[in-house]
Amino acid sequence: MSVDTATDPYVSIPGFYDLFRAKEGDKALPSVAFFADLAPQGATALELGPGTGRITLAVAERVAEVWCLERSATMRAVLLAKLAERPKLWDKVTVLPGSAPVFKLGRMFDYIYLAGVLEHVPEADRPSLFRAIADHLAPGGIAAMDMVLTMPAPELAERELDEIRLGQCRYVYSAQAQRLGPDLSRLRMTYRTYQGDELIATEVVTRLHNMHRPEPVLTDLAAVGLVPAQGNGLAMASHDPDDPGAVVVRKPRGDT
Repeated sequence: MSVDTATDPYVSIPGFYDLFRAKEGDKALPSVAFFADLAPQGATALELGPGTGRITLAVAERVAEVWCLERSATMRAVLLAKLAERPKLWDKVTVLPGSAPVFKLGRMFDYIYLAGVLEHVPEADRPSLFRAIADHLAPGGIAAMDMVLTMPAPELAERELDEIRLGQCRYVYSAQAQRLGPDLSRLRMTYRTYQGDELIATEVVTRLHNMHRPEPVLTDLAAVGLVPAQGNGLAMASHDPDDPGAVVVRKPRGDT
């Protein structure tokens, strides 16, 4: 199977993704602690869009098993490379090709989570995604997702957001956002590699960024029988206390 930017938009950036989040440490989003702490001990879990597995590895330490559904062959390869160095997790983690919004795995899970994924899902696909989640969530199970925000869709002229040095190389991350509508932007993320002052490589990723608002998200979840796990269902998974950014719901035990 060939992998290129036409079929896998993330073919060139998994290393940058992990590198810049490693620099941020515990403050990096999506929050590893948020999703890992929600995982019930000894449960079965499903992660939609695990990427390079930052959160997968933490959840796997708590649960009996975690299945991962990831569309990017490159991201899956990085996750498998990390698992190769952790033999104690081999019996726990199942990595499958696939993507939202529609999927059928033939079983249920106690915990389903989407970390940094909802922004990739168009609003029109949200009901189908939530139906698939509800169909795979065991009665009494919990589903969690971040990227549920009230902030405006981003509009940003290109600017440098971060840089990091490894040996003789300097890696610079910059981003640009064009607002296409109240809940949609086009993002352009650029990763530049310098050796000394010489630019030696440039990697660019362009994609759509979908905004999902708390009220319609909770309404769509309720339509498939998923209700707030606590209070109004909102949970803190961002750096802004006025825009907590996450929703946690459960499937009542009376549902099938």
